[in-house]
Amino acid sequence: MPTAYVMIACDYGQEEQVLEELKAIDRIVEARGTEGHYDIVAEIESKTIDEINTTVSEKIRRIDGVRSTLILLAQC
Repeated sequence: MPTAYVMIACDYGQEEQVLEELKAIDRIVEARGTEGHYDIVAEIESKTIDEINTTVSEKIRRIDGVRSTLILLAQC
């Protein structure tokens, strides 16, 4: 099962709202706030890499307050 870590940069002050919306997405296993260039890291598990890409482009990037994302695919 492919796993990806998505680094998410948020608009200032929107971190908590984005984090709550991420936790409602079914393929997201875990989401946590971070310090540094990115504000949140989310772990996604899915059946295919295409489903991961779809989750990021159609769900995560459409959340108000998400400024940018970076997908890191985990290799087993």
